[in-house]
Amino acid sequence: MGQPLEVNLKSVRVRNTRDFGDVYLALILWRTLGLDEFFPGQGLDSARQDVPWALMVCILTIARFVEPDSELHVEDTWYRRTGLAEMLGVGADKVNDTRLYRTLDVILPLKGKIQIHLKQRIGELFAPDFDLVLYDVTSTYFEGLVEGNPLAQYGYSRDRRGDCKQVCIALVVSRCGLPLGYEVFAGNRHDVVQGRDGRAVLVWEKVEAWRDWAGLSEGCYLLRSNIADWTAEQLWMAYTQLTQAEAALRIHKSDLRIRPIWHQLQHRVQGHILFSFLAYALWKTLQIWMERAGMATGVRTVLEELARLKSTDVVLGTSCGRQIKLCCVTKPDAAQRALLDRLGLVIPERLGRPQWVQRPENMTEM
Repeated sequence: MGQPLEVNLKSVRVRNTRDFGDVYLALILWRTLGLDEFFPGQGLDSARQDVPWALMVCILTIARFVEPDSELHVEDTWYRRTGLAEMLGVGADKVNDTRLYRTLDVILPLKGKIQIHLKQRIGELFAPDFDLVLYDVTSTYFEGLVEGNPLAQYGYSRDRRGDCKQVCIALVVSRCGLPLGYEVFAGNRHDVVQGRDGRAVLVWEKVEAWRDWAGLSEGCYLLRSNIADWTAEQLWMAYTQLTQAEAALRIHKSDLRIRPIWHQLQHRVQGHILFSFLAYALWKTLQIWMERAGMATGVRTVLEELARLKSTDVVLGTSCGRQIKLCCVTKPDAAQRALLDRLGLVIPERLGRPQWVQRPENMTEM
């Protein structure tokens, strides 16, 4: 063992304070949904890959969940302001807009597999009843002409922005609003038309195929696809459930900031919405987690409260003339401790191992 070192208490410095509590909670949710194991198993990385795509997907989803904004914002401001570099081992210099945009492109082909994984994992965690699945359509608009995206069209705007082009998003959720799947359509697409027999017919042609590959039983009702055959009692039950979850994604469009969309290319728009879907999965998982813990506080309130927990570098001068850096986490106050206790979470006191650092030339002893 090496000789013990004395620490000069007068040399203690605190620097580089970063956001910790909100991104830590998001990372717990990411792992709870098994996404930390799912993405590495998709064969995305090569031997020369500098940063695993799985970690970039994690970063982009957490950004969308905690502080949604553009990829440029993630690079310029958000990531280096958080403690994710220590938690994930990805330095701020590795998170640039080019890599973030490529992440949108790389992950999009996995959309179907992601939906299947989430449906299975949600079933394991919450055992939801899949005899009734809810389907609703919302829209989200664009800033700009979007001339290179054929899906961007003028249509009925749920955002009251009929002056902007838009796309429609069809979302499928469980009774309690857990997201199971979605599809993106042109902005001028009607979700329901009148059939020859007078019944409402869904325009989403993939409904039945989606039910098959999602592993739902043939007896599962997909609300709005066959309601003409229901009894009054079934319709009232469905209406009660629908009022709780029909606008699931629509309600959180502001929270996830998918209105408006700034991307102009069709595949980038699709990738943007996929990450909003992933962030929404984290959101609803936390919401149900809180409900089962008897917490009446909203998700955004919890995130804002835990965001006050910070990580910071504590630099200690030693008797050998070198400095040691410790990445420490601030101690929760009473309100934060109560939230953490209700959620069953324990906050670490330190992140990573102590590191030797060089003394800055302009640093002098007190």
